[in-house]
Amino acid sequence: MKKIIVKCPHCKGKMRINDKVAKYRCPTCKEVYKFTAIKRITYKFTGFFKGIYSTIVDIKNNIKYKFKTAKSTYQYMKQMKQNMKNNPNWSNYYNEMKEKKKMEKAQKPSFWDKFKK
Repeated sequence: MKKIIVKCPHCKGKMRINDKVAKYRCPTCKEVYKFTAIKRITYKFTGFFKGIYSTIVDIKNNIKYKFKTAKSTYQYMKQMKQNMKNNPNWSNYYNEMKEKKKMEKAQKPSFWDKFKK
């Protein structure tokens, strides 16, 4: 059975009940709550419209998310294109610096080179 969430009319606490007509006891105030066929129909009817509303909100948020990601991607690509015009190897900058340091270390004479002469 599907579970639905209902507010207790006495204590206003939330209860999880099965989606069938029966009497249920509130877990907080221990009052008996009668879930009738009319209440079941109204919950189904209101649940339908709540579902439509949540779907519309989800669609709106999805469109906003896609627009923001497309915009940020465009800005990144624009920045990358501009950097590539200024310096074609800008993305390899750190690798070039590492190689430069390696080459500088390789060109330094070692301690034992002094004794070889």
